[in-house]
Amino acid sequence: MGGFSFGDLFQFEKMVAPAVLKVVYWIGLIGIALYLLFALGLAVTTMGYSPLTGLGMIVGSVIGACFGVLMWRIIIEVYMVLFGIHQRLGEVRDALKGGTTDTPAE
Repeated sequence: MGGFSFGDLFQFEKMVAPAVLKVVYWIGLIGIALYLLFALGLAVTTMGYSPLTGLGMIVGSVIGACFGVLMWRIIIEVYMVLFGIHQRLGEVRDALKGGTTDTPAE
């Protein structure tokens, strides 16, 4: 596939989502990092009232952020695979254009 131009936004010959998904992935990682920083700040504040609860919040926040990064990566990869399948099916369609597309009689 060649480059992407502004005119491609009005035609559905080229997919925009694979390029956009990379940006969305990084935005999601930034969101997870912000969540972790907020949760750690809240945990440190809580440690002033209850040290054990604050420590539990720190551990839970780090584990939650690691799980969030893993799940976010899996979600983005699933979408990338779906768009890859779409691209491959388009290539198969283009390769078969010269051949017969008739279905066999039953």
